[in-house]
Amino acid sequence: MDFSFSPEHRLLRETVRRHAEAEMKPLAAEADDSERFPAHLFRRWDELGLLGARYPEEDGGAGMDKVSDCIIREELGRVSQAFCAAYSAHSHLGIWPIWRAGTAMQKAEYLRPALAGEKVACFGLSEPDGGSNIRAMKMRAEKVAGGYRINGAKLYITNAPMADFMMLAARTAPDLKPSAISLFIVRLPDAAVQISHLKKEGLKGSETGLISIEDLFVPDDHVLGEREGTYPVILDSLTENRVGVAASVLGVAKGAYEEALDYARTRIVAGKPILQYQAVAHRLADMVTDVEAAHWMVYHGAWKVDQGTIDHAAAAKIKLFASEAALRVTEGAMRVLAGASIMREYSAGRHHRDAMVYLFGEGTSDVQRNLISRGMGEEDLLP
Repeated sequence: MDFSFSPEHRLLRETVRRHAEAEMKPLAAEADDSERFPAHLFRRWDELGLLGARYPEEDGGAGMDKVSDCIIREELGRVSQAFCAAYSAHSHLGIWPIWRAGTAMQKAEYLRPALAGEKVACFGLSEPDGGSNIRAMKMRAEKVAGGYRINGAKLYITNAPMADFMMLAARTAPDLKPSAISLFIVRLPDAAVQISHLKKEGLKGSETGLISIEDLFVPDDHVLGEREGTYPVILDSLTENRVGVAASVLGVAKGAYEEALDYARTRIVAGKPILQYQAVAHRLADMVTDVEAAHWMVYHGAWKVDQGTIDHAAAAKIKLFASEAALRVTEGAMRVLAGASIMREYSAGRHHRDAMVYLFGEGTSDVQRNLISRGMGEEDLLP
């Protein structure tokens, strides 16, 4: 077994870290205050080859592997999980289905401009009444002459207020079965699509929307792949993205740990750094153990994606552990910084608020437990 990163992976990490520290970090606090995402970052990420990291060169991407994608997300999340959330909603959820199942026209009109940072994507999946039960979605797409008429609502949609197009999931048949759910590409803005900007307590530097759709017409050539029943594409997209999201919350945990360690080394109490007090040192020991455990789970998961062996349960384990670990680590950082942790000159409070989102975002922790426990039997016992 070889657990080391390649020279290319190490160079990528150095490149993304320099960018994150020099260009993203100075913007993070202001974006958190204004609750507006600095949209120029999409063009900058294109210049650095980050938006298309996961996609083949023939489709306009950079031809990198999933390990590279996780390195990018970890380094972005280490500085700002909010910025990384915008990156993820655009570079994976919004366009991965087009790469996987789209027509040549759909790839030319939406995938390639998105990979170049010219168009911003979002993914309309969650609904006000549906929670994590995708099969119970209420948004209805009725077949009409030349296309579909769509009505319904979507909630908690990252990038929606600034998106140029949306990958939209809707029910094309009343049955509660996978074949009854399809994906549509929706140009934005559209008079039939009303988007409200939601104010949040976490990920404030990304933009999230409530979407109300009334009699939206989508032509046949904007049905993903020009076919109904693309629910399996949604599942595959979510499974791979859970590994990527785990990488981003690993970054949050790492950023919080590094700030806490630096503070513990320099904060003097009773004549010595607080790192020399056992209570603080033990807390940091627990934090770094969580960070390292999450690291190995994330990159083993990325390796499995690259090998084509990832499954829903494996991705759920990675996302569950990484998000819960990030919450523990970011809370630990606040305890180490104590009163300083609620001061805006430090990132600890923002990291903690952002980490809390991923107890729910991309599938709640209990949904991950359902995916892990579903079908458990003697054959699933660990070696």
